[in-house]
Amino acid sequence: MGYRGVPSGEGGGDNEKQRPAACAGVVNPIECGFNAKGTDMRIKALKTAVLIITGSLVAVASGTPMGSPTAYLGAGRWGFGAEYGYGQMDLETSGTVTDTFPGFSRDSWPQDFRIDNLKSNMAFGTVAYGLTDNWDLFARIGAADAKGTIVVLPAIVKSAERQDDSDGSFGLAWGVGTRATLHKSGPWSFGGLVQVTWFRPGDGEFSIEDPLPLDPVKHEPVWVGDAKLSYWQAQASLAAAFQVDTWRFWAGPFFQFTQGDMDFSGTYSLTGAVGTGTLNWASTIDDSFQVGGHFGANWEICDQFNLWGEGQITSDAWLIGVGLVFIPEKSFGI
Repeated sequence: MGYRGVPSGEGGGDNEKQRPAACAGVVNPIECGFNAKGTDMRIKALKTAVLIITGSLVAVASGTPMGSPTAYLGAGRWGFGAEYGYGQMDLETSGTVTDTFPGFSRDSWPQDFRIDNLKSNMAFGTVAYGLTDNWDLFARIGAADAKGTIVVLPAIVKSAERQDDSDGSFGLAWGVGTRATLHKSGPWSFGGLVQVTWFRPGDGEFSIEDPLPLDPVKHEPVWVGDAKLSYWQAQASLAAAFQVDTWRFWAGPFFQFTQGDMDFSGTYSLTGAVGTGTLNWASTIDDSFQVGGHFGANWEICDQFNLWGEGQITSDAWLIGVGLVFIPEKSFGI
């Protein structure tokens, strides 16, 4: 018996070497208020901020919240915050599928996959420290989920494309980064940010019809199991920021690199046969490098609180994010 239990000469071989050549290469509310003086300017700034943040909501592929691209704590000061992001991205992976059915052969073949419309909710608690007036370090920890459509692309001539939605539950996410102000000139400032974030969302159920059924008319859902996605993401940004009273607006380019794995562990049943076998795949995300743009606004509610919103967009991903930062008056003697 050969590929997926198909007799030799009927679409499969006894092992990998006899598989069709087409397999190869597949792929509190805060009392800060407004002073009467400067109210008009603040209202205009608020309108501008609303436009910017609203624009981020309709941006059309996911990253990680970045927040202000310039340092804002000051030397020796701490910042504590909370942030939320929602984004979407498309990914491609490639790897190897292995199935084992008792009484038949064990088969392995190269397989390409696609993850369409991978949506993620992410929430973090953050801590930051100002090394100097122009240089901050920060870390985040929280949780993120991952919901998308996994597409199994055709691996051989007789196979078909199959897909199913996989909803991964919330799992651990964490990261580190740094931001710096590189130059100031009047209300303008220029800065940059670098951060790396790791995501480990929960497993998601996955079930599809056999890509190569024995009976071309009768299809059975034979791949059943859990898909597991784990990945990390590096981002680097540059931006120009403009200060208007208690508001700061920024925009600029950023670079994003994503790498990770998508694995599967489950069972399959052969069409017209009794019993089940095991099926696993291991695949890696094809190097995903993107160049995009980000923009946002920060409102200094009072000396201790900052509220910000942002948008990110690349050719294959988008994200909207909001955050609140608390900066204590005292530096805890550190």
